[in-house]
Amino acid sequence: MRLENKVALITGGGSGIGEASSELFAREGAAVGVCDLNADTAESVTTRIKDAGGRAIALQADVTSRSDVERVVDAVVGEFGGLNILVNSAGVSDRGAPADYDTDQTWQWVMDINVSGTLLPCRIGVEAMRKSGGGSIINLSSIYGLVGRTEWLGDGFSAYAHSKGAILQITRDLAVKTAREGIRVNALCPGFAHTALTTGLRDNPELLARMEEAHPMGRLAEAIEIANCALFLASDEASFVTGTALSVDGGYTAQ
Repeated sequence: MRLENKVALITGGGSGIGEASSELFAREGAAVGVCDLNADTAESVTTRIKDAGGRAIALQADVTSRSDVERVVDAVVGEFGGLNILVNSAGVSDRGAPADYDTDQTWQWVMDINVSGTLLPCRIGVEAMRKSGGGSIINLSSIYGLVGRTEWLGDGFSAYAHSKGAILQITRDLAVKTAREGIRVNALCPGFAHTALTTGLRDNPELLARMEEAHPMGRLAEAIEIANCALFLASDEASFVTGTALSVDGGYTAQ
């Protein structure tokens, strides 16, 4: 197994790419802290992992809260003895903002969750990884952290794109700073995928067809396809990979 005797913490672990990563990492031998704002979804994923013979704990947390992040990192270390892998999968898009938010409030809400909610676990997770002798951090960015063209989707993705670009710079900066400590930091840049984040878009047949057509492979990704790439970056197979942004986008950014 590729993650035998490893300990992983996965934020946003109750749904989408985080859910797929939690279950995949457990199948590959890792003990997994399944962290989500929604306690019920975290518990559901944890139950499935345990029923399949894996090791996991469910953790509820707001990733924008330092005290919450410190609590879940401490819980994982206390339960499993250390921390080797961190996947920052928690995230939102502009379209998910509270209905009464104006443009400025929406921008700040997205940046708080996507940027601060990545940076805080990185900062706190690195300290735990140092005590564990090193590790691997995987941050979820997006194709819209790499390209500027979001207008074809209409309003609702500006803050999302800004936040995903910031995540790439967090990744590069931290990778350089921790490289000599045995801590690798990389980012994944998925294209559109069949996850809760795109549900509202995929419910529109015309928009779904446009999204599929935008990818040279002619379809959207499945969450497990993104999780498989996270598994590679988490594993020792990627031992000389740090500071990179891996596009998992069906050819979108090759155009």
